[in-house]
Amino acid sequence: MLDIDSLYRRSVLATADAPWVKRFLERNGWRLGVGRFVAGRDVTEAVPKLQAIQAAGKRVILDVLGEFVTTEAAARVTSERILASIEVVREADVEPYFSVKPTQIGLGVAPQLALELASGIARRLAEVGGRLCLDMENSPQVDGTLELLTRLRADGHEHVGTVLQSYLHRTPADLERLLALSPAPSLRIVKGAYKEPAEIALQSKADVDAAFERLVKRGLEAGAYVAIATHDKRLLERLLAFISGAGLTHERYGVQMLYGVSPGLQDRLTAAAEPLRVYVPFGDDWYGYYSRRLAERPANLMFVLRGLFG
Repeated sequence: MLDIDSLYRRSVLATADAPWVKRFLERNGWRLGVGRFVAGRDVTEAVPKLQAIQAAGKRVILDVLGEFVTTEAAARVTSERILASIEVVREADVEPYFSVKPTQIGLGVAPQLALELASGIARRLAEVGGRLCLDMENSPQVDGTLELLTRLRADGHEHVGTVLQSYLHRTPADLERLLALSPAPSLRIVKGAYKEPAEIALQSKADVDAAFERLVKRGLEAGAYVAIATHDKRLLERLLAFISGAGLTHERYGVQMLYGVSPGLQDRLTAAAEPLRVYVPFGDDWYGYYSRRLAERPANLMFVLRGLFG
């Protein structure tokens, strides 16, 4: 049975799919608050915000926005944009830790193309002491993403990790598959932000939260590095208490939160010396990311509505 939070999320995502809604937001998005969740239209515009985050004692993970490209040419353009962004942030003394969606570098066009482009990005990040995370997208992309990760690590790219979504029924088995790798990759655990049917994903918030907690604990108990990616204060408190009780150091876990979401909680975690990383997106292909942020929390949608009518 769907709860109120799940109904809200599915309703907003369905509305965002409407062509007229997309056209309206793409024309007016920056006026309506895209800049709260997206750090800039390109990496140069984002750099001052990235520097400010680091100066405040937080760390960053960078996302050059884009997803679901349909041609090889578009995938190569995106790859070049990511590579150029690596150079810009290095020059600005920003940590080169990037999160990349496999479909933006051609996973939906040809797996070999995605492997070629991901390998180039991973090599450059290794050269500059950076890291790469393969983002997890909607359910049809999971197998391809995990295979891409496996092949990159087989090629020696142990600085590459990935994301697991707690709302997918399949995720516990995927976690065990990744934990069997040696060494286990770093993992970001999220709840999941795409619209998925009941046969593929849990539908109630309580079930998703419980699955999230089990996945984080299992990953930590198995010795993997786990990034806890949530703004759910109660869930985060329970997991941080578990970590404290287990005596785990900052080398074993981190907290990740989104740019523009729960800034007060982010500041409190930093003040408490918790290892916090802020996921900072930038770029002009922001619509899919932005609509998922609106779907996650009614407060995000209210922020946009205030911009529209305020």
